[in-house]
Amino acid sequence: MKTIRMIISLILVCLSCEAQQIIPVEKMIEYRDSDTQIPDGAYLKDINGLLDKYLGTWKGTYENKNYTFIITKVKHKLINISSDELFIRYLITTTTGSILEDTRNLPDTNPLVIEGDYISNNKAYYVLNYFGKNTKCGQSGEVFISTLASKSNKQMKLFLAPYQDIIDRNVCPVLAQQILPTKSMYLTKQ
Repeated sequence: MKTIRMIISLILVCLSCEAQQIIPVEKMIEYRDSDTQIPDGAYLKDINGLLDKYLGTWKGTYENKNYTFIITKVKHKLINISSDELFIRYLITTTTGSILEDTRNLPDTNPLVIEGDYISNNKAYYVLNYFGKNTKCGQSGEVFISTLASKSNKQMKLFLAPYQDIIDRNVCPVLAQQILPTKSMYLTKQ
């Protein structure tokens, strides 16, 4: 009799537990495109390792500036949904070594850390959200990154597509200069 009660108790406990729904992180764009709600409590997980090829330190030069991008993968939770995302911190210097921008030591919650968003439908790009120091005056947009398979994923292409926000000319008589390249630049994994 005691054994039967224990078995029934175990069954009831198991039935009352809700399993976390695991969804491949590459499905995020499908939910967004179809305007479908991601299930509450879901975890958009990088189960296929699609984000791993971006991890590490990448360096390149563009328009007389040296860029170092440090890319990490984090499990980010927003309300009741978790997702694996890439975060990018960066160092931008002149060719003589003067620091123009440095976000390498900022916490994940700092808005200057570039935060991952989604993998494109064709899986060619990973898209991240960028907000610079002068966001009100146009220093923001989507950062697109893609590794070059022909180079054994040791080279990456990166560019910024600035947001097309309406800017109040009373607050910003001049648009902010973008510090990230708006045309493709190529980086090498270190």
